Order: sequence, then C-alpha cells, then structure tokens
Amino acid sequence: MKSSVLYLFPLLLVALVGVLVWWHPQPQGQGVSRTLVCPDLHKGCRVDLDGMDVAVSVAGELKPLQAFQVRVEAPRAAKVEARFTMEGMDMGFNLYTLRAVNKGVFQARVTLPVCVTGRRDWVMNLSVDGVRLAVPFVTDL
Repeated sequence: MKSSVLYLFPLLLVALVGVLVWWHPQPQGQGVSRTLVCPDLHKGCRVDLDGMDVAVSVAGELKPLQAFQVRVEAPRAAKVEARFTMEGMDMGFNLYTLRAVNKGVFQARVTLPVCVTGRRDWVMNLSVDGVRLAVPFVTDL
C-alpha cells in the first residue's frame, strides 16, 4: 500500500502544478497592445484606452543618458509602468513605475541607455492598470 502511494505522489504533484499553471492569470501588461502615434510628445497626445481617457507627454530633451520626465494622466488608474525598447534589439532592464503626483496623474524621471548601433527609434511601452499602450518616438540628436 505504501509503495503505491509513493508512486502516485509524483503524479499528483505534477498534476497540481499543471492545474496551477493553467489557472494562473497572465501577468499584467501581457497581451496585445495598442499603438499611439504621437507627433510631438512634448505637447502630448490623448487616447481612449479600453474606456479610459489617457494622456501621455514628456518634458525635457529626449536624449540617451539624459533624464527626462514622463507624465501620464489616467484619472481612474491605480498603477502605471513604462518600459523602453527598440524593435529587434535587447535594451536591457529598464522598467519604471510612475508615481502618482495627483489623483490620476503619474510621473517618473527616466533615462534611456545608449544604443551602440546609433539607432534613435524607441518605443515607450506603457502599462496602465495592465492595459498596454505602445508609443513610438525618436530621440533628439
């Protein structure tokens, strides 16, 4: 009897892990993102993001290794994060959690790394309460 229980234990453990993995919700920020084309991030742009009115803007020069401010206005949001990437290139870990400065207004000072190839085409990937928004932009010379 004890030997059959010992053989069943690994199977039960694998089954339990499988069920937990299958039922586990995806991390926030996963899934399809929308793209916001914003001709001038300094003036800012607005978008309806799954029923949320969201405004995105920056202050300061958009240059690598030079801090600038990212501002997101999302009146009903509780959490806003920004990650900066380049298409087809690993730019390292650069996740910023924007802090609430007023109700529905989130800000962070961010610094972009230097791209060794000289590329200047970036994507600011925002997560507003888990809803993703991609904002492409080009850094200044």
